[in-house]
Formats: sequence, structure tokens, C-alpha cells
Amino acid sequence: KLGDGLFLQCCKEMAELYPNIKYESVIIDNCCMQLVSNPYQFDVLVMPNLYGNIIDNLAAGLVGGAGVVPGESFSAEYAVFETVKE
Repeated sequence: KLGDGLFLQCCKEMAELYPNIKYESVIIDNCCMQLVSNPYQFDVLVMPNLYGNIIDNLAAGLVGGAGVVPGESFSAEYAVFETVKE
């Protein structure tokens, strides 16, 4: 938790500003297990880039592979949408 401390602290502070939004921290390996066994419990997942890549690959496998999952890149002026090819 030392490496993710600042991220978790910022998330916790934001959750305190919005008490109607449920905040829960979950270790990445447990999150992966929960996504496979009971994905409907999650509405939104917020995480750093590394964990996002792990979850992205897991989720792609659940729905048919990387070729059917969209990818997006956003800037202030443009957006690019593509299929993810790994």
C-alpha cells in the first residue's frame, strides 16, 4: 500500500466530499477474482494505469478477446477510437 498511498489518499478525500458515492479500496488480485466471479457488483472502477491495464486485459478475455474491445484516447480537442490489438 505504500506505492499506492497517495492515490488511495486522494480517492478517500474525494469520497468524503461526495458521501452519496460508495468508496471501497480492493487489492488488485482480489478485484480480478471478484470481476470474474461476480462482475455485476461493480458500477465504476477507478485505478492507476498499471492496474487499469491488468483489469482491461482480464475484461477483454471475459468478452471474447482483445480484438473485440474498443480503445479510446482523449485530448482537449480530439478523440481517437479503435479496437485494441495485442
